[in-house]
Amino acid sequence: MLTRITDGSTTIALSGDGAIIGCTYFPQPAGNDQETTTETIVVILEGTDAAIRAKTDAVEQLLTQARDAVALLASRVYLEYQTADGATIYRSELRGGHVVWSEAPGRHRLSAGSNLVEVAVIVERLNFWEGPETEVYLSSNTQSERVGGVAVYNNDNVSNTNWVGIASNRITGNLPAPLRLRILNASGGALAWTNFYIANNVNSAPSTIDCWLLGSEATGGASVNWSGSVTHSSLLYAFTLSSTLLAQTQGRYFRVLPVFSSNAANVFWRAGIYSVISGVYAPLVVGKEWTGISGSELLDLGALPIPPGGLNAGTGAVALTLTARCAAGGSAVLDFVQLMATDSFRRLEQIGYSLANGAGIEDNGIDGGAYALSGSTRYPILRAYHAPILVWPGRTQRLFILFDEGTDFVAGRQMTVSAWVRPRVRSV
Repeated sequence: MLTRITDGSTTIALSGDGAIIGCTYFPQPAGNDQETTTETIVVILEGTDAAIRAKTDAVEQLLTQARDAVALLASRVYLEYQTADGATIYRSELRGGHVVWSEAPGRHRLSAGSNLVEVAVIVERLNFWEGPETEVYLSSNTQSERVGGVAVYNNDNVSNTNWVGIASNRITGNLPAPLRLRILNASGGALAWTNFYIANNVNSAPSTIDCWLLGSEATGGASVNWSGSVTHSSLLYAFTLSSTLLAQTQGRYFRVLPVFSSNAANVFWRAGIYSVISGVYAPLVVGKEWTGISGSELLDLGALPIPPGGLNAGTGAVALTLTARCAAGGSAVLDFVQLMATDSFRRLEQIGYSLANGAGIEDNGIDGGAYALSGSTRYPILRAYHAPILVWPGRTQRLFILFDEGTDFVAGRQMTVSAWVRPRVRSV
């Protein structure tokens, strides 16, 4: 059995390290609704007064570092535990703690040349354990599951699509866990990558859902024109949502991401969910406006429940609409709309550099940080929005990725996607 505290550079084995000769510790989970749990590790030390105090001071220093790590962005401190020799070593992040000396006189005597004392190391840790980091087997619609990266394309539901799949047996543990996600440029040339939209679909039929609404499928087609000013009262695009899709979404929130082949300047777009009864459209819920930039582009119109009202497996007569507000006449051509599940959603913004073929970005949800990668060098030029992407144990799931290049969206750009995870468990 191994019990130790480490920040990656300093490690103290409570089960035997210098003056420490052993400990008694049995991890116990707290309630499922608690973020942290507090436990006691009974530690026996032997040696001189100076040796014992040096060791307890070192433990206190790591526990103080753990308490301040979040606020000061210092190195995180972990409690590591192994149930038996050769077994998996799990870790749980510490959020603080302290050392309490035994009040029994015989266990708190430091006057001899060699002393045997007992202390209680009180630790506050996160209410879960993480196993070793492992690469996740991924698949795409062009490649069977593998490690080392799969090819993914910045596209809709044509032959080369924008998702990676994870089979139900590939994420172990019993709690959702964050990914370290790597996306490399495989287009053959430098790209001015700007915004990445990444979503994991876990609950809405990830293996079969058709979450792309082609512009040609809209009532009236992909091309629209308007003369003079236009307001949101005009439904420029309307998509009747199939009963199959509604049975899969079942009232969950999805982000609405339209991709335009061309778009007029100074147009304020808005997505909405409407009821459709006898050809009459009535708004159920509408999103916020988002201004477009003239040209080919990808917009994020926010998250909407599809359909509104919660779980509705048999709902019909629902439409997704795109409306616009513009002071002057104009036109637009819609390529497609992607509905991205919000089971886990992340946006990454690269702040203005081109990334060469083979370079890319990494979103490290495990240890923190989002950065650009070129070889082994990390560049802190990414802004991250929303929580890191989570994956669920024992579930089939798909990660969808779309990106733009500043003011442009270019369909078909190739990426290589890899991912790593530390499986999480409530108790060990």
